[in-house]
Amino acid sequence: MSEKNSEGIEIKIGLNVKRIRKEQGLTQKELANKLKSIEQTVSKIERGVFTPSAETIMQLCDALNVTPNELMLENPEWQKWQSERLEHQDHSINGLADQIGLVQGMFAKADMARDAGDEDTEKAYLDDIIQMYAWQNKDIRAIAEWLDRRYLNTYLTILQNEVRISIIGNELKR
Repeated sequence: MSEKNSEGIEIKIGLNVKRIRKEQGLTQKELANKLKSIEQTVSKIERGVFTPSAETIMQLCDALNVTPNELMLENPEWQKWQSERLEHQDHSINGLADQIGLVQGMFAKADMARDAGDEDTEKAYLDDIIQMYAWQNKDIRAIAEWLDRRYLNTYLTILQNEVRISIIGNELKR
C-alpha cells in the first residue's frame, strides 16, 4: 500500500469498503481477520489514508464478496451500475430456471433408468450431470474430498453406534 497522494480513487474505495462492510454487519476487526491484516489497516483504507494495492483490492473483493467495480465506483456511478445489473437479472433468473429444468430432467431420466434396473444408463445420466459442474481438476478434487469425508463420517457414525451399543450391553450385564 502506498501513501495517499491525491483525493480520488482511495477515497472512493474507502467509502465503499466502509459501506459494504457495514451492510454485511462486519466490524473492522472481522474484515481485517479475513484479510489476514490488522484493524488499523482497514481503518486507514476506509479513511482514504492509504491506497490499497491491486492485490489488496482483490483480497477486499474476496473478503466482501464484491467486484472491483463495487469498490471503485462513486455512489451515483455505483447506483447506475447496480440498476444496469438488475436489468440483466431477469435473464439470469431465466437461465437458472432453464438450468434447473435441464438438470432435473436428467435426474428424472436417471431415476427411471434406476427403477428399470438399467445401472449403466443411470450412471451415464449422473456422469453427465457431474460433468456439467465439475470440468476442472479443482472441481473434481472437491467432489473427491466430499466423497471421502462422507465415507469417513458414515464409518465413524457406525463405529460410534457400535461403541454405544457395547457400552449399553456392558452396563446391562452389571
